[in-house]
Amino acid sequence: MVSGRQLYKCHACGKQFLGGNRIDAAALWREYTDLKQTYGQLAEKYGCSSRTIKRKLDAYTPSKGTTVPGKVVVVMDTTYWGRKYGVMLFKDAITGKDLLWYFVRNETNALYAQGVGT
Repeated sequence: MVSGRQLYKCHACGKQFLGGNRIDAAALWREYTDLKQTYGQLAEKYGCSSRTIKRKLDAYTPSKGTTVPGKVVVVMDTTYWGRKYGVMLFKDAITGKDLLWYFVRNETNALYAQGVGT
């Protein structure tokens, strides 16, 4: 190890080189989801390509976090792309975190009631 980086040696030619910095996939996921960073912004920060960032994020499986039930102010709405494709979103108005979402063809009161658990 040199300056915290792995030293490698090619057995064929004997050349030595330093490995790059390792990107922590969990930290990358947090920056992408919580801090709303784009592939380009993350690639610039970590000194790699956007494609590398996408590959790391696609391979990462976030752990299912446990949440403690508490009081929230829920904002609900459905956004459509085209006539028959939409996303129904339930969001905490205080923290701004997404609580639940459904892919829907049309919005109904039954789907909203299902989302809030009544």
